[in-house]
Amino acid sequence: ATHMGDGWETRRRRGPGNDWVVVRLAAPGRLVRAVVDTTHFKGNAPGACALSGRTPGGTWVPLLEKTPLQPHTVHTFEGLLPHEPVREARLDIYPDGGVARLRLYGEIDEETHRALKIARLDRLPPDAARHLLLQFCGSAAFAEAMLGARPFETEARLFEAMDATFETLGKADWLEAFAAHPRIGEREAAREVGARAAAFSRQEQSGMQGADAAVRQALAEGNRRYEERFGFVFLICATGKTAEQMLAALKARLEHDREEEIRIAAEEQKKITRIRLEKWLNE
Repeated sequence: ATHMGDGWETRRRRGPGNDWVVVRLAAPGRLVRAVVDTTHFKGNAPGACALSGRTPGGTWVPLLEKTPLQPHTVHTFEGLLPHEPVREARLDIYPDGGVARLRLYGEIDEETHRALKIARLDRLPPDAARHLLLQFCGSAAFAEAMLGARPFETEARLFEAMDATFETLGKADWLEAFAAHPRIGEREAAREVGARAAAFSRQEQSGMQGADAAVRQALAEGNRRYEERFGFVFLICATGKTAEQMLAALKARLEHDREEEIRIAAEEQKKITRIRLEKWLNE
């Protein structure tokens, strides 16, 4: 709040009881810290506060026992009472007064975290969702088809939609997706689609970090020969592979014809997209 009228101010009580407010949390979780801020409230700050939480099953549990408050002060309460995950929190003030801000900090489990990521993707405006989807696969057709498949609601439906979308992509779509990847051993892609995709590529090519000069030179030469032969960048799911393994795969794939190599590269793109989605869900 920038001034007293910008906060939560209650009228003075003339009878028994106290004032309170219930807020819904972003997700069920365990609260670890609470900030009750009475800044700007000098003559009408509450005398005390308490905090409780409501579990997904509807039971209210104590989080902070009744505790004195000071006027015009930011109160930070660490180490809240142990509790199971809660979906809502209730701030009680005694008997009345004003609060500039309530901030609640908590932790959520991995399953809840991933569910929040799916919900976020479902609710993003189309342009923002399109930009995010292009970080996983740089094909405009892929992004548009995935946009049309929203809402996903669950991980299973997200990956089912991904698999179904890949079945609809044509050769031009695959070539567009390939162009969003840098060459093995390099950092810049022929067509950059975003910082997240660039970060994904750096992680995927971590096996290049220990490569010696001879292997790097052989990969550079192999990349050149591959692009001259097929007309697109050599694409491989590099996660977990050493530079030597990628070089061996490159040499073997130079023996293919173009149609076979597009099919193989498309399968590699599918693997990369799935891994990137998994990484994003766990961020």
